[in-house]
Amino acid sequence: MSQTPRVPIIGGGPAGMSCALWLHNYGLGPIVIEQAAELGGMARADPYPNPWLLGRPGALGRENAADFARHLEQLAVETWLGGRPLRAWRRADGLIGLEVGFADPRPPRTLSCMALVIATGTAFRGEEWLDQVVNARVLAQRGRVHIGPAWAGEPGIELGAHVALIGGGDNAFDVAHTLLRKGVRVTIVMRAAAPRAQPLLVERVSAYAESGLIDVRSQREVVLLEVRGPRLRARLSDGDDLEVDHVMLLFGYRPNSGGAWLAELPIDTDADGYITVDGNMATSCWGVFAVGDVANPVHPCIATALGSGTMAAREIQKRFARHGGPAG
Repeated sequence: MSQTPRVPIIGGGPAGMSCALWLHNYGLGPIVIEQAAELGGMARADPYPNPWLLGRPGALGRENAADFARHLEQLAVETWLGGRPLRAWRRADGLIGLEVGFADPRPPRTLSCMALVIATGTAFRGEEWLDQVVNARVLAQRGRVHIGPAWAGEPGIELGAHVALIGGGDNAFDVAHTLLRKGVRVTIVMRAAAPRAQPLLVERVSAYAESGLIDVRSQREVVLLEVRGPRLRARLSDGDDLEVDHVMLLFGYRPNSGGAWLAELPIDTDADGYITVDGNMATSCWGVFAVGDVANPVHPCIATALGSGTMAAREIQKRFARHGGPAG
């Protein structure tokens, strides 16, 4: 039986895959545990080009995710698809215990390890909104209300003539720019008095002001949605109505850090639930690392995800080399 130290990585997005690649190259035994049926994480559903990733300016987010996954497959990195952690705990011998369940009839498996990597990423906010706004969840099930930016970038979809974007951050203004370039009228509805988006993104949208295609409604909220013939009526908190074809919820992200499986490990998070880490991506819990967006609320993107996975792998390798395991 191989004595190669095994390092479970919870999450198969870009950060988890990057960490697995580096651990593999260091001669360690990464195990990528991904609850979906394929690797890629949120990037797997990204239909937009990513001009920020060096050397791949024309590749779509989902193409990058597929290439990353193919790289691990070529290296035969161990991957447990359809797997999710059920419990993690500190064993009496100081190692970390991890129980993993599966979506199919495979029985649960238990691992013991000196290092564990959390790469669970983030999810789009918006589920709560669907339950707070009248008719929103029903219309989401009918494909008229969308959470996150992916829908607007899918090829061949019917965008309609008018789309309402709910939110005032980077995603809202970036998607607005994408729609405006296609000639779609856009109304941005945001609770704040001013956008939270980067100035560059706001400027790109503002350049369409004279076209009549863009309208920004600040300090307002949508309180009701209903079908009006082929369109939707969105009632705003100030009493105004919007007639639109689709509504997109672009509220940013929430970290996937609150799973019950982590309850027995003392892992610190910030006020928003992001896992706090040091400069080597180590958490407050001995031997546990967190990489990617789940530990990076300030600069979340594929580039930083890849880098953080690399940083954690380098530190894990150093600790194994020095002590046979991560030092406290």
